[in-house]
Amino acid sequence: MALVTGRQPIRAHRSLNSDEATYVKFVNRSSRIARPWWINFDGIPQNYDDILSGGTLNMHTYRTHPWIFRDADTGDKLLINKDEIYFPTAAQYDEDGPVYMLVCIIIPLYSLKDCCLQSIRKQVKSEDYAKLELPKSLHADLKNSPNLLREVENLSMKYRNS
Repeated sequence: MALVTGRQPIRAHRSLNSDEATYVKFVNRSSRIARPWWINFDGIPQNYDDILSGGTLNMHTYRTHPWIFRDADTGDKLLINKDEIYFPTAAQYDEDGPVYMLVCIIIPLYSLKDCCLQSIRKQVKSEDYAKLELPKSLHADLKNSPNLLREVENLSMKYRNS
């Protein structure tokens, strides 16, 4: 998957290799069910077991393997250590072996508009959006629901330009 802006293609974030193992403990500190997504070697998100609110997931991963998290019910973004994407750090060990590093999943500060759109998406079927008496711009926003592949591409552009 590649985006083209101007003349230069931009590759989506992806895993590069599996050379350096690391160990993380994803802790869901949000009130939502978190769905972890590993970005594979082709830049395609691969989901893992959902993490309930307050739950944890121990993961043996690799330094070059990026992770993102989404609300399992709505697809809305969640933050990992206050960022949109998590890049594992070097493994740490103690006398008992690998140490699972704590990685916290939280809800970002959503705008009031985003909160309202999330609520409508949860309560109304998409085919019924047109029946709602809302401004046309909100109808368009409702139809433009979270799209994981598009968001991975946007993250690639954001981190490339930062």
